[in-house]
Amino acid sequence: MAESQVTIKGSIVPLSFNAAKCKVALRTVSNGEEVEYPILSKGAGIDFVDMVSNFVSAKCMLQECSEESCTKIHVCSYTVLDELDENDLFSPVHE
Repeated sequence: MAESQVTIKGSIVPLSFNAAKCKVALRTVSNGEEVEYPILSKGAGIDFVDMVSNFVSAKCMLQECSEESCTKIHVCSYTVLDELDENDLFSPVHE
């Protein structure tokens, strides 16, 4: 099954739970609930370890992890944002 690229906007936070190969997460709001996506420390995601508290717009691939019951993200590219628009926190735009 081919993975599709999505764009997620949110803030970089320390990971609040254990997920293999991840140190930080992208926190956003989806359907009115806060969600943390663990960021894989490869590709552009390696930069995020030093970017806690920054707002970003990340183009990424979603990676389901059944053994950890979470969805990790592999960041392909990103843009640092000055602020987030509350109406545009999470928009999984398939490109």
